[in-house]
Amino acid sequence: MSNFDLLDCALGSELKRKGFDLPDWTNSIWSAQAIIDEPKLIVEIHKESIEAGSNVITTSNYYATPLILKEKDSSLDFKKLSETALALAEEAIKSSGKDVMIAGCFPPINVSFRPDLTPEEDKVEEFYEALSSIYKDRVDVILCETMASIFEGNIAAKVATKNFDKVWLSWNTRGLDPAILPSGDELIEAAKTVAKYPLDCQLINCSHADLITQSLEIIKSCAPSIGVYANSSIYNAENSTLESYENIAEVHYHHAKDITPEEYADFAKKWIAMGCKVIGGCCTTTPEHIKLIADLRN
Repeated sequence: MSNFDLLDCALGSELKRKGFDLPDWTNSIWSAQAIIDEPKLIVEIHKESIEAGSNVITTSNYYATPLILKEKDSSLDFKKLSETALALAEEAIKSSGKDVMIAGCFPPINVSFRPDLTPEEDKVEEFYEALSSIYKDRVDVILCETMASIFEGNIAAKVATKNFDKVWLSWNTRGLDPAILPSGDELIEAAKTVAKYPLDCQLINCSHADLITQSLEIIKSCAPSIGVYANSSIYNAENSTLESYENIAEVHYHHAKDITPEEYADFAKKWIAMGCKVIGGCCTTTPEHIKLIADLRN
């Protein structure tokens, strides 16, 4: 059971749980605001994941992208915020005294789960190349997170594998169909598309733990290594179907049922049995979730 890397817990929901006035992620720069206002709190969250057993922590610049900042606060520079996020991760590891890897975040360039807002290819490439320059020789792995379309996932994989030896790419199946990306692309086609790159692992993140398990079965057929970091929730079939919604995230929240860290760990047992090489936590997971998974590893 010990042969997997353990990612950290959620950042946004942990900031909120610790009292940070976390703005709405759909109408703000969300967790990136903490890089400016509460950097020490980010270091604290990193350290708590490390103490819980994580051997990989992810830089906190997920929402520090040029398009989101331009829309919400044009005075901010995504490069400076990303540099600060990396420095905070380095500080947390140094003060922990432990051997921990840094995953440099390649986030979606625009609002999560909205692949329709992704700009043209050269803009996306330029963004990931800029992050590559910041991360060069300072991170251990690139984590392409929450890829919601083949278009964006393919660009992220191309740039990341060109510049780094170790790359993890994580897809998102945010709706109620674990076989479909928010773009409408089929997950299996997405996984096959990026299989041409030398990826170390393909993952699924930011979906219900039960549905994400089904997604893993799909990518397992064409990815040599798989991984997962789910939300601490399952699909609640009892809720009525939404008649209308603006984006797939509304469907996710409408059908969400929170689960305990112990219940999450039960899913982690399944993921380990499936051969996952990377396991961690996404939204609403805490250091307690990580500790219980670390106990499984130990």
